[in-house]
Formats: sequence, C-alpha cells, structure tokens
Amino acid sequence: MIPRIPLLCGRRSCLNEHGGPGGFTLLELVLVLFVLGALAAALAPSVRDIVERSRREAEARSLDELASTINASFENNDLTNLNVAALPGTTAGTDSTTVFSASTTALYTTTDNAAWFAKVARLRGLSPQVGAAPGAQPALSLIAFNPLGNPRLLFAGADESGRQRFLLVSLVARSEQLALPAYENTAAWFDAIWNHDWESRTAILPALWQSRLSAAQIAAWHQGSGGLTQVHRFSVRRIVLPKYRVTVNNNHPTEQAFVSFNNTPNAFTAAANSGATSTPEILGGRLITINRGTAWPGVEALRFHLRENASVTVQ
Repeated sequence: MIPRIPLLCGRRSCLNEHGGPGGFTLLELVLVLFVLGALAAALAPSVRDIVERSRREAEARSLDELASTINASFENNDLTNLNVAALPGTTAGTDSTTVFSASTTALYTTTDNAAWFAKVARLRGLSPQVGAAPGAQPALSLIAFNPLGNPRLLFAGADESGRQRFLLVSLVARSEQLALPAYENTAAWFDAIWNHDWESRTAILPALWQSRLSAAQIAAWHQGSGGLTQVHRFSVRRIVLPKYRVTVNNNHPTEQAFVSFNNTPNAFTAAANSGATSTPEILGGRLITINRGTAWPGVEALRFHLRENASVTVQ
C-alpha cells in the first residue's frame, strides 16, 4: 500500500475524491520533484549564461571608463605622475617612465609611483600609497583588478611611425578555467591580441596563442555552451595615440626658433633663415613651446598642446 501524506490546509478542510481528508501520495511528490529537477537542469545553463553575460557587460563598462581616463591623461604635462604615455624616449631626463604590465599571470604586489594604475587613480582624485600592495588599498584595487580578482593589464606597443598603441585587457573568467599565454615583449605577441576579434561568440584563439598554450588550455577556450567558444570572455580595449610633427618655417635672417616638447627645453632648433624644417614625431597632447631669438632661451613666442600636425612661421 502506498502511504498517503496529509496535506496541511487552511480554514476549509481538504477533501479527497471520496469526501474524506485529502493529501498527496509519495509517488505524486516524487513526480513533482522529478519535474522540478528536470526544469532546474534545463535552466541552469541559461542562468549561468546570464550571470556570465552580466559580468562581461559590467567589465566592458569598467574598461571603457578606464580607457577614457587613460586617453585624457595624454594631455597632462606631469609625465611622471599623471600622463600614462610616458614612454622611453618621450620624456625628459628628470621624468619617470610609466610602469606597464609585464606579466599575464602575476598579481600586482606593490604600487610603483609611475605604475599605470597609480596614474589612473590620481587622475580620479585618489592618493595611492606607493610601495603598498594595490590589493590592500580598496579604491586602488577596483582599478588594478576586476571583480573576479584577475589583474587588469595595460600593455604598450612597440615604437612605430604615426601612432603609439596600447592594449587594456581583462580576463572575465577564473584563472583555473581559462589561461593566458605568458607575456612576450614583441610586436607579434602584441599584434596577436590587437588584430583578433574578441567580441565574436564563435571565434577561436589567435594562432600565436594556440602555439603557446597546452592542448587542454586551448580546448577550454574553445569549448563553450551551445557550440560557442569562450574567447569573448577576454575583454580588450584598443587605445591609439597619434603622433604629429611641428614644422617651423624660419625666414628670419638672424633669429633662431627653439622648440621645446616632452618636458625637454630646446629639444629642436630651427636655424635662422633655414626655411621649413620639421621636428621628429611627437606624441599627441604634448605641450609645445616655441621660443625665438639669436640664442637660447630667447623669448617665448607660442605655447600650445599638439593635437595635429602644426606649422609655425618665424619672420
């Protein structure tokens, strides 16, 4: 005999088909639990996808905000503390160059004064504690790490004509789920990320990554739900800083033109009556000052931030 389980009722009595006290049989309860279990199993992937999509979208917004701050830094004259584009060869001898990411796996253990995330923090009105781990500084940690605890990474591309490129990236997955290839300070490594489509839900890894990761690591990236891959869980923002030149048309018979940039006084000189001469390429946003006279420093004649190729005439 199948036992009957009483059903608690409200003020009215529960009646079964014979008019007596009602209830569910054990078999009926088992069937209900089975149906609920099947529904939960069917809905689990959808719920997981919703959670992961929410994480990716939130991280995309965070990277957009960081990229906006980094772009704004390019016009700042304080190359040591605030301008993220302080690269070797683009600063004065007294300036410190930016400390960019140099690993895809190691967590940030200290805060360098010129670390990219320390500069971003200052631009946002924070005061990072130099020498202390960013993880011990809650506000700074929100910049240096994503909500999953993975470091956000900023890489600077190699020197090239016409532009300076940066990559701001973040892995929106636990590190034991998906692995990143070790950092290599090469154009090929940088371009493998720059030129790849990381937004596609069906894309596979770039060839260089596949040559650096193990078969199991590659499989983890390529095995997503519903025939999709996991490649879109690597969030990438590409930042381009143009380079420009200043052309000096010096037609004055005795006065020279002295061009200062990169916080370097008299970085370029256009001799008297030399016609049109051009500076080397200069990163966009840099402060340019033009002095003129028979000898340095002469007198300041012009001051502006470089946002396009510029031409100055001395006569």
